[in-house]
Formats: sequence, C-alpha cells, structure tokens
Amino acid sequence: MTSPVNMSLEDSVTMQFLVPKAYKKEDLPIPNQKKIQFKQMPEKTVAVISFGGWANKDKIDKYKNALKQTLDKNGIAYSNKFSFLGYNAPFEVFNRKNEVIVVLE
Repeated sequence: MTSPVNMSLEDSVTMQFLVPKAYKKEDLPIPNQKKIQFKQMPEKTVAVISFGGWANKDKIDKYKNALKQTLDKNGIAYSNKFSFLGYNAPFEVFNRKNEVIVVLE
C-alpha cells in the first residue's frame, strides 16, 4: 500500500493511493477491478494542517474547521476540495500522522 492514502471529504467513496512521480502510469500493475482507475493528477497548491493520533470524523472536522479559520483570517482563497490524508497502516499505534488539505485558488 502507498502512503499517504487520500480520502475526499466531499463524499465517502473516493479514495486515492498516491504513487511517486518516478513511476509512469503505463508501468503500474493492471487493476483487478474495473472500479480502480489510474489517473495522473495535475499539480496543485494546497494548504495543510497536520495532527497526530487516531483520526475519526469529529477530529477531521475539527482540523478542517481550524484550517478554514486560519485561511479566512489570512485572506487566503481556497476551494471546497478538502481531503484527509492518512499516513499510517491500521496496525500502527504510535506516532500516527494525519493531515487535512484543501486546494488553494
């Protein structure tokens, strides 16, 4: 599995596994399910807030709101494209890293 795993906060269905830039889409293994697609995403500028521990909906919402408040306070325009990034495998207990990101305009 790749790290981080990117989950859209706009819906509960979209999940992305990020692959290092060194790999070409054509060189990746062929998915065994039609729902799995490889897409090359354009570069974008994002704002990020990090937090530790286990992530849940309430904690993600808390940090999403903190990120929005900081951007609003500093007059930084952002989209409504928020995502949650999880960096640790489910069995890792200590030193967990999580982020909420938003695409800047």
